[in-house]
Order: sequence, then C-alpha cells, then structure tokens
Amino acid sequence: MLNSLLNTLEVPEPIFASWQNVVDLLAEVANVPAALIMRVNDHSITVFRRSTSNKNPYKEADSEPLGQGLYCETVISSQKMLTIPDATKDDAWDDNPDLALGMLAYCGVPLNWPNGTPFGTICILDNTSNEFGATAIKLLQSFRMTLEAQLETIYQQRKLQQLNKELHNRVRKRTHDLAQLNFALTQEIDRRKAAEQEITYQQQHDSGTGFLNRSSFLAETDRLIESCRESGTKILVIFIGITNGRQIQKKHGHETFDQLLTLFRQHFTRFLPSLCITGRPSSIDLAIAVRKTSKADIETLVTHILDAGSQGFQVEEAPTIHLSINIGVACQHSADSEELDLISKAQEAMLSCRDTGNRYAFHNQRIELKHATHNRLESYLLQAVRNDDITLFFQPKVSPINGEWTGAEALLRWDHPELGQVSSELLIKMLEDNGLIFEVGNYVLRSAIEQASEWHKHLPHFKMAVNVSSVQLKNPQFAEQVQQLLSVYSLPSIALELELTESTIIADEYLASKTLNTLHDMGVGLALDDFGTGYASFNYLKKYPFDTIKIDKSFLSQWNDPGEGLAIIRSIIGIAKKLRLAVVMEGIENEAQQKLILEEGADLGQGFYYGKPMPKTEFEQHLIEQTQLPTIIRH
Repeated sequence: MLNSLLNTLEVPEPIFASWQNVVDLLAEVANVPAALIMRVNDHSITVFRRSTSNKNPYKEADSEPLGQGLYCETVISSQKMLTIPDATKDDAWDDNPDLALGMLAYCGVPLNWPNGTPFGTICILDNTSNEFGATAIKLLQSFRMTLEAQLETIYQQRKLQQLNKELHNRVRKRTHDLAQLNFALTQEIDRRKAAEQEITYQQQHDSGTGFLNRSSFLAETDRLIESCRESGTKILVIFIGITNGRQIQKKHGHETFDQLLTLFRQHFTRFLPSLCITGRPSSIDLAIAVRKTSKADIETLVTHILDAGSQGFQVEEAPTIHLSINIGVACQHSADSEELDLISKAQEAMLSCRDTGNRYAFHNQRIELKHATHNRLESYLLQAVRNDDITLFFQPKVSPINGEWTGAEALLRWDHPELGQVSSELLIKMLEDNGLIFEVGNYVLRSAIEQASEWHKHLPHFKMAVNVSSVQLKNPQFAEQVQQLLSVYSLPSIALELELTESTIIADEYLASKTLNTLHDMGVGLALDDFGTGYASFNYLKKYPFDTIKIDKSFLSQWNDPGEGLAIIRSIIGIAKKLRLAVVMEGIENEAQQKLILEEGADLGQGFYYGKPMPKTEFEQHLIEQTQLPTIIRH
C-alpha cells in the first residue's frame, strides 16, 4: 500500500527548504547555470527544486510527459549516472527537448526511495560544452547520498504513521520503528557532515594532486610558525621548482602532470619528518615547511627529494617522463619571520640554481643582494626606456668564401653609466617581465629599418636582420606594421630579414602561421634562430615559410663531443640544402671554425672572428674599409 502512495507523498517543508540550498550550492560549485531536483510519476517528470541562478531557464512545477527521451528519464530507467558533454555533437541527443532551452551539457544521477522506487533525479546542466570534472561529479554523488537519506527519513516517517494507525496496540513494534527512524536521522546528519567536509577539503586542496593550495599552505605554515614560536624553535621552507613543468604540461597535458606530481610525492614522502606541511604554491612548484634542524639533515632530505625526482615516471600510455628539479631552502632566522617572506626567499634560492648550475641552494645574503641588484636594474631600465638610453649595435654576417659583409644583425644594447653594459639576454628578459618588450621591440624594428634604408642606397644587396619577440608576433597587425615601416623608409622588403626562435612561434602557432605567411608573401626574409636547440625545429621548417636557418653556436663552442657536434652541423646543412634554405653558422670565433663552415657549405658566418657587435659609426667604418665605399654613407 505504501508503494502506491510514494509518487504523491509530500516532502516536509524543512527538508524541502534544505533542498533549495543543495541545488544553489551545487550550481555555484559546479559553475553551471542550472541545478535541478526532478520528481517522476507514472506519466510525467516535474521540476521539483531549481537553483536560483538568473540564467536557469527551468521553472518549478515545469512538467514534461515521459517517452520523449529526456535526459532524466534515461537516468531513471537505467539507474546510472548520465554525462553528456555536448548534446549537439551526439546523434543520440541532438533532438532532446532540453536543447530548446539552450542546455547542451548534462550530468545527472538517480534518486530513489529506500525501497528502490524512483523518486526522480538530481542533475546539473550547462549552456556550453562541459566535460564536468571530478569535483562536480563527486559533489553530485555526495548530495545524492544526502537526499536519499532524507527520503529514507520521509519514507520511515510515513511508514511509522501507518504502523501507528494499523498497529497502535503493538507498542514494542512501534518502539522498534522509532529506533529505526532515529538511526536514519543519525545517518542523514553524518552524511551531511561528510558532504560539508568534502566541500571544505576541495576549497583547501589542489584538486589534481591533493596538495594544499597556496592560500592554505600559507595559513598552515603561519600556524606552524606560531606553534614553533611557543616552543622556542624555528622552521624552514623547501621550495621545489620543476623547471621542465611547463613543457610537460604542454606536451602531455595538465592531468598527466598532476599524476606525475602525485607519483613524485609518493617517492619522497617517506623521507619527510612527521610534522611537516606540503603545498602547491603554483602549477609547477611544490613547497614543504618543516621544523628547522641541522644543515646536514636538511641536505640529506633535499638529496632524497632530488633523487626521487630523477627517477623516470610512467603515466598510463605516455613514455617515461623525467622531472628536472631545482630546490631552494630558506631558514627562519628570527621568530618574527613571516610565512610569505620565507616562501619568497626559498623561491629566490631555487631560481639562483639556474645561474649556478647547482641542484639546490640555501638562501643567503649573496642571493638577497643579487635579487636587490636585479630590482635596481629593473628600476634603471624603466628610466632608460623613458630617456631613450637603449641603443642598437650591429654584428656583421659574412660570406666564408670571400669574407664579404653581406648583412648585419641588429642587437639591443644598454650601456649604463654605473652598472656598465647589460647583456642582451638579461635586458630582453627584464623587458618582458616589465611589459616593455612591445614598446622596445617596435623601437628596434623601426630603427633597424631606418638604418638599413640608409645603407641600402650604397649596398643594394645588404640585408638587415632583426630579432622578433613572441609579444610582437602575437600582434595581429605586426605584418601591416612591417609593411608601413618599409614604405616610410623606402626599403625593399628583400633587404629585411626577421629572426624568430622556436619559443617565439609556440606562443600562438595559429597567429604565427598567418603572420609569417603574410610576411613571406611580402618578400621579407624569415630565419629560424638557434636552430637545433628546440624540440621541433625540423617540423617548423615544413610548417612555416622560412628562407634561412641559423645553427646555434653551441654546436661549435659548447658541444661535449666535437665529432658529434660536427656530424650534427653537417646533417643540418645537408637537410637545409635539400630544402633550399640558406644556412648561417653562429659563434665563429677562430680560423679553424671559419675553415670548417667553408668546407661544410654554410652560406654565411657570424661571430667574433668576423666582428663583435658594434655601434653604428664603428660598423660603418669597417664597412667602408671593407667595401671601399666613399665616406658618403656617414652623416
């Protein structure tokens, strides 16, 4: 008899009101416009509770007849969770009635009375394509447990009413049923607490790995500092930087990288002391806060972590992946030290490893001074850009056959009166960090084209090369800007060559392809710089319209095995010739290297053997002497 009444059984107002909180919280955490609790009867399915989002197209009491292949009807009949990332891309769902309301994505689970009779569903819907991540699905399952516990309470209450009516003289049976009801209520409370704890956990932890997120790590470290202050001890922070983290994420995906971090943690956790805090302050960094101990013990712990990271990791079908790790350590010297200051210092120490080649470093006064010097350089740089103190130097490109200067590469230089000459690499990095690379890049391009125009009047075959940054290449109007500058300074496009590195292109490959093809059609030369040092340089030669490759100087000056380096140079030149590409060999510093590239057939050489980067007047003097031109090009 009770089964026949379930479809009409009313949900008590307190529980009915609590369900509103459930759908509102579910819609907010899952970040979707609609979260619903649906109720089914013999002929139709009705919106029982809806989230109050303005973008929710469903209204309470909206009803649809069964038999139309509705999402929720399928969930109820199959008694399984249903996830549809995009109904418009699935033939089985492309005529679903929910599409008329703009709902493309769906994820729902069944709700049943305790005797197995369907009550309906709890579900979330999105008006855009949505894969519904693990957090949303886990929360949906948690609320399903809570709602079914409440349905069990309602069911038991109804059952109890029947028993009171039919068996009012059987006190013992009534007492037993009351005990069952109490147990059900206790279960509901426990499940609600579990759901709340799950939400709290998700807010405090990185969902992919389970590490504390940045804010929680800072809070826990602050509590550890306070605890140590009371006991008269101090703490230290170990900052683990995964230097190839970005590359792994791009090549294998963020999910694979998260699995790698989880495996990595399993390898080094056993070496950590019992009282420690581990966190993920950024997507490619980890941090550990522990009580301060002896330097020897710290070095042992750091070594264990480095060894754990050096092992190859296997994730599903992906090939073995290795982590490249640098570690910085910052020790608390004062009881007043703050958690953020310690983490920053540990990170500075980690970054210093990239300059020294060490695998780990302790933060010290030298690193702090270097950091302060870097900040001072940045301050000077801002003044230099405003005062036009940054200038161009020129380095010749030379034919190895006859020593003729056929072109030049324009290079950025900054000669500070106090700090001296700042390297081009450091200068460009600071410009990128300060958001000035676009402004200065435009200055370099304009100045180089202006100078090339002056030299072209006397040397028609002379070509000016200019380096292009990723920021410039991501500008959709970059090709148009080059065209305008060539027109303003009356420089033929063939007299200009733009040099790009692999990292410049991968910033936005679609836009890069479009821009480079436009420049190529204009007649501007394109050179792939630092060739041989990237992951996919040969592939880029097929994808993009390059005219020239510049072989990185490391194959001449820094290769561990000269024979192997020569073999690589020979192979690159051979492939370039087959692809009808010109070859420039960088880093020519002596006559032996000059002879080598001549024998191997390189078209041009560049390096200190021919000439260092020099200011305009000095470059012009060498050009005049070398070409026997009149001094008319001076002004």
